[in-house]
Amino acid sequence: MSECLTKPLLPQFSGCLVENPTCRHAVSFGFSYLCEHPNHKDFITPTTPQTETAEQYRNLRESRRRKYIAEIKKHIEALES
Repeated sequence: MSECLTKPLLPQFSGCLVENPTCRHAVSFGFSYLCEHPNHKDFITPTTPQTETAEQYRNLRESRRRKYIAEIKKHIEALES
């Protein structure tokens, strides 16, 4: 769990700030991941202000969304050819 970083969201879970989480506690939620680890609050990024973790969370979500859309476009193009 040393690589875990989170952003607080609700008391029950935090937002995962890991690029490609493989942890069993990371739950896909749209284009984001939620951390449901019992100690998720222990992974909150302590060195960056809240605004930076929020921006990092948005950037990760947007990056995953763009990747997903690009993959869908490739599949559509393959079906049309």
